[in-house]
Amino acid sequence: MTAPTTPDSPNTPDEPEPAPKKAPAPEPTPAPESEEVTADNAADILAADDETPVPASSPGPSRRSLLIGGVAAAALLAGGAWLTIRRHHQGVTGTAKTLPLVIGGDICAAPLYAAYYQGYFSDAGLNVTLARTQRTEDTKDAVGAGKYIGAPGIFFSWLEPIYNGLNAKLTGGFHSGCLQLVVANDSPVASLADLRGKRIGVPSLSSSAFAYFAIGLSRAGLNVDPEGGDITWTTIDEDSLGTRLTNGDVDAIMGSDPAPLLPVLDGRARVLASNKDEPFCCSVALNGDFVKDSPEQARALTEAWFKGSDYLAADEAHLDEIAKIEVDNNYVAADLDVVKKLLRTYGWRASAVEFRTAIEPGIEDFKGTGFIRADVTAAELANAVFADLGITR
Repeated sequence: MTAPTTPDSPNTPDEPEPAPKKAPAPEPTPAPESEEVTADNAADILAADDETPVPASSPGPSRRSLLIGGVAAAALLAGGAWLTIRRHHQGVTGTAKTLPLVIGGDICAAPLYAAYYQGYFSDAGLNVTLARTQRTEDTKDAVGAGKYIGAPGIFFSWLEPIYNGLNAKLTGGFHSGCLQLVVANDSPVASLADLRGKRIGVPSLSSSAFAYFAIGLSRAGLNVDPEGGDITWTTIDEDSLGTRLTNGDVDAIMGSDPAPLLPVLDGRARVLASNKDEPFCCSVALNGDFVKDSPEQARALTEAWFKGSDYLAADEAHLDEIAKIEVDNNYVAADLDVVKKLLRTYGWRASAVEFRTAIEPGIEDFKGTGFIRADVTAAELANAVFADLGITR
């Protein structure tokens, strides 16, 4: 039995994200010149410009701005990679491949924001961008296809797609505790077994919450197959989960923070189950070809991402700082106080070694859902989904 997925929907172009705070400030540029700018002569022109005195003012756009904008536009129209000029000590140090990482609206993506805004990716020589996606997009398929280089996500939700051929690898884990299964305060449901015959709202049938809670529901003796099982699954836009629960449309909701917890924080619902006791939930998921063809970059990317988790673990003031970044940039749909409170509930523990150890029993548990054949060993699947990049922590 294979877990169904939600159809992809058209995407809007990713909006430009703010530069990390360690990025150098823009420099004055010379007046435009008539020489034609191409991808081949871009570096030479920039180098020549660095030796040209800068006028006090310029009446129009600089040759440098025309160069970077024009060549980038030409590369985009041709379907090629962006030409990215990295400046260092007044010189051109070369080009860097753009590495888009997914942001999807979950509070628990905080290590990514910390690594980005603290400049850890830049420090590692990586040109990372944050790619804002639509809720309905299947980001796993997009990562597998190379549209994005990577994404954070609950490792349980990546097992079945990778098992079925998705071109992706997991390289480490960040923390625990960000999935919730919630019922209304007046609900008669007291255990997972009581959800037999009930209606459960879920963002999608390929979501992290569906993959994780399917394990507990299966252990409770329920058939979680969306076709003919013991539960009526209802896909609900994440922002509407709380409303649909409290108005009685569904008997329970599940999802990633903050959406399912909002009615709990309002006093209208209670948590029936969560993943707070798991050693790891969120992981680094990277495109398989990127891991295979650029293992050093994949390692540097993972280690920089880990530093984001370390930053959060080091000081509660850091949690508040990243919470403000999440809210101010509309990365999450929640009030600042809510984000601050929830970030304090997670266990920040970034590791590749411990993550590899933890996923084997997790895989064994997941086999009980029926989404992976019973004759597949946990060690076999762990070796298939995990990429050992030589990270020793």
